[in-house]
Amino acid sequence: MGHCRRLGLLLLLAGYSLPGTAQRLESAGLSNSLNVTQTLARPYVIDMGSYALDTKGDNSRYDEIGYRLAAYARWQLGTGHFFVQPEVAYTSTRGQAYKVLYDLTNSQVGPSFFTFGHRINRWEAAALGGLHTGQRTYILAGPVLAFNQQESQLPVRKGYPASDAIYNSLFASVLPVQLLAQAGVGVTFGRFDFNLRFEQSLTPYTRRFTFDGTTYRYEQQLRQGLFTAGVLLYKRRPAAGPADR
Repeated sequence: MGHCRRLGLLLLLAGYSLPGTAQRLESAGLSNSLNVTQTLARPYVIDMGSYALDTKGDNSRYDEIGYRLAAYARWQLGTGHFFVQPEVAYTSTRGQAYKVLYDLTNSQVGPSFFTFGHRINRWEAAALGGLHTGQRTYILAGPVLAFNQQESQLPVRKGYPASDAIYNSLFASVLPVQLLAQAGVGVTFGRFDFNLRFEQSLTPYTRRFTFDGTTYRYEQQLRQGLFTAGVLLYKRRPAAGPADR
């Protein structure tokens, strides 16, 4: 319920920020998305002395999933087919699993490893624009400003001081603000609104981390496919034609 109240308040503020002379409110609604996420990090191997971070993971493309809750309004521009669509949203998804290698000098069985992955939670403000390509279909695209939540630090356990320190160093590497872009296609049926979107980060999710007094490059990008289903709480009725007057 807390997320819903915040989304509603932010959407109300976004609606008041648009001047009323050039736009007409077409619709407003709530949506939920299934996110399929990929995180890409460079370099592929980060040597930390007794440890190494393997960011290639399992080399899979998109296999981490999450969700996105959004509130949005669609405003018609003038009398044409173009519209603007401000959105406020909350996203929660998982990053790809990476390997933290140790026992690097074990020549018989090779290094051992434990896994690490980010839990990506963020608030978003999107400024999308679009075009109605048919009576029900549309395309849309635009930038997304994300406010990332910092991941919780682990208490350092006696038996695993180095692994917990590595985890906490990687957790602390998340940048507080990130810019992304979305593009997609959609269709409406009555008060139901469906769209498919692709999202690509324009600025990194992380740039570097510091472990045991040394700073390492750790530049991580995000890509997502979003499968979105929405419900229009408000939908403007079409203008009456001459035969209806």
